[in-house]
Amino acid sequence: MIPKYQTEIPGHFKDLIEDLNNSLNGEKSKAFHQLRVKGGENLEKTGFPTTRNEDYKYTSFARVFNKEYVIPQQDAITQEDKDQCTAQFKKDIGGDRLCFINGIYQPELSNVTQAGLSVHVLDQMNEADQLHNEAINLWEQLLNESNNSFLQLNAGLSKNGLVIEIQKGKEIAKPLQLLFYYNSSAHALITNPQLLFLARENSRITVMEQHVCNGSGEKPTVFANIAERVHVEKYASFNHFKIQETSLEDFIIHNMIASQNANSHFYSLTADLGGRIVRNNLEVHLKESNTNTEMFGLFIGKDDQHIDNQTFLDHAIPHCESKEWYKGVLAGKSRGVFNGKVLVRQDAQKTNAFQQNNTLISGSNARMDSKPQLEIYADDVKCSHGATIGHLEENTLFYLMSRGLNIDEAGRLVKIAFLAEVFESVDNDLIKNLLTEKVQYQLDKV
Repeated sequence: MIPKYQTEIPGHFKDLIEDLNNSLNGEKSKAFHQLRVKGGENLEKTGFPTTRNEDYKYTSFARVFNKEYVIPQQDAITQEDKDQCTAQFKKDIGGDRLCFINGIYQPELSNVTQAGLSVHVLDQMNEADQLHNEAINLWEQLLNESNNSFLQLNAGLSKNGLVIEIQKGKEIAKPLQLLFYYNSSAHALITNPQLLFLARENSRITVMEQHVCNGSGEKPTVFANIAERVHVEKYASFNHFKIQETSLEDFIIHNMIASQNANSHFYSLTADLGGRIVRNNLEVHLKESNTNTEMFGLFIGKDDQHIDNQTFLDHAIPHCESKEWYKGVLAGKSRGVFNGKVLVRQDAQKTNAFQQNNTLISGSNARMDSKPQLEIYADDVKCSHGATIGHLEENTLFYLMSRGLNIDEAGRLVKIAFLAEVFESVDNDLIKNLLTEKVQYQLDKV
C-alpha cells in the first residue's frame, strides 16, 4: 500500500517502464535487468513524493510528473551532439573523460588512459566476474534499503550502468571529467544515468562532473534523474565536483549515496547554476572510524528557479569528523531549500560535526526555506549547526559605491565575497578558477 504522503505513479511512467522491458528481448535474463525489475516493483509500492512528505515539504514535483516523456535513443544522437559534448572537456584541467549524451554513455567519445583507473559497462560485463557481482550486490542492497522514489525510478528506467574503479594504492593524478550533454530539441526526454564509483584501499581520485544542454529558451524539457553510488575504502580519498548549468526548462534530480570505511576522506561540492526544478539528494554513511567528510554546496537562483538541497550524514561510528556548508544567492522569484540532517548515533562518541547554511536574498520576491538538523544520541561529541537568511546590507553597498563602484558592481562584489568560503574549500586551482568564472558569469545575470 502506498503511504498516505505519497502519490501513485502516473500511467505514462508505468508505460515507460513497461516499454523498456518489452524492448530488451534477450537481456531479460541478465542480473542488471533484475535491478530494473526491482526498481519498478519498489516504485509501485512507494509511489512518488508529495509535499505531505516531510522531506519534500517545500518542493512540489507535480510539474515534473505531469509531463509525458520519451526515453532517448542512441540512433537519434547527431554528430553535432557529439561535438557539443566533447567541447565541454576542459583541456587545461586535463585528465580522462567520460561522455554522456542524453544520459547515454558514449564509449567512442570517452578516453580513459591513466593507470589504475578502469571503466566497465555493467550490463555488458561477464556475470561470472567478481566485480560484476560486487556492483550488482551494492545496487541491490541500496534498492532494498532506500525509500527514495527517484532511486527506484532510476533503476527501473536505466538502460545500462557504469562501474568506475580506482585500483588499490593508485593515485589518479589528473581529474576524471564526466561530461553530460542534453539535447531535447524534438521531444521532452527522461534520462536515468547510473554510476558506481569504487575507490579501493589507499586510492585517490578527483572527479569533475558537468551538466549542460543545447542552449536556453523555449525547448522541450529534459528530466535527468541521476543515481551515483560511491564506496570509499579505508585510507582512500574521493573528491567530487558537480557543476550543473542546464536550461531553465529542465528538471534535474541528482542522487548520490556514499559510504566510507576507516581513515577515508570524502569531499563533495555541488554548484547549481541552472535548471528549472533542481533536487540534490546527498547521503553519506560513515561505516568505520577516523573518517573525514566534507560537503559543500553553492546555488544561484533567478527567475522562477527552484533549487532544493537535501542532505543526510550518518555518524554511526566513533572518532569521525564532518563539515557541511551550503551557501546560495537567490534573485527574481526563485526559491531555495536546504534540508540537512546530521544523525549522531549512540555509539558515535568523539564525533565532530559542523553544519551551516547561509543564503543571500537579492530583491523582495525570492524565498529560502532552511532546516538544518542535528539528531544526537551520543554524549561526548562536538556538534554545531545554524542558518542565516538575509538581504544585501545597504551600508556595505554604500561603502563600496563611495569607493567608485556603481550599484551593480558593488552588489556583484558582495555576492562573490559571500560565496568565498565555498571556493576556499577547493584545493585544485584549475577547478577553482573554472568554478569562479562560471559563478561570476551567473551573478552578472542576477
